[in-house]
Amino acid sequence: MATDDIPNDLLARQPERLVVTGFRCCMAGYDFGDSACWEAAWRSYIGELGSQSARSLMGELQFFVRCIRLNTTRPLCYFPQGCRYLCHDECMALSALSAAQCGDCVAGCLAVRHLTGQQDPMPINEVWTAAQSFADALKEWGQPLYPVSAGVVESIARMQQLTKPAETRH
Repeated sequence: MATDDIPNDLLARQPERLVVTGFRCCMAGYDFGDSACWEAAWRSYIGELGSQSARSLMGELQFFVRCIRLNTTRPLCYFPQGCRYLCHDECMALSALSAAQCGDCVAGCLAVRHLTGQQDPMPINEVWTAAQSFADALKEWGQPLYPVSAGVVESIARMQQLTKPAETRH
């Protein structure tokens, strides 16, 4: 699948919107120590899914985000909750989950490696396992993610490399 095959408004799809909104809110909750961020994720999930599935998915989402944060080698980026664009880290998190739903370990671990900056297989496996749990829960509650391949993950990684600001040397 080429990058051109991805829908223009990916966040118009409920599964992707849930993942990205949840990721952004949980990341902000950790970064700012503000329970209102987690509350925003909860309200979003309840509004879209109802309380039973929201409860299940929120637990898996929080575990996934916590695993990412514990295993990353660099600061992570994310956009504000309502933004209609995706940054590199959001794309990689979404790609890891999509690959997990499809059983594509190659694409999923590649996305995790790009997301966390890890080369060590142990932390990559820990995040991949959390991604599989969240992806399975999403699928169980009728939220299939748009499939991505390792080629798409590499394309996203190349875009990130092209847009990194040049280092300034003093």
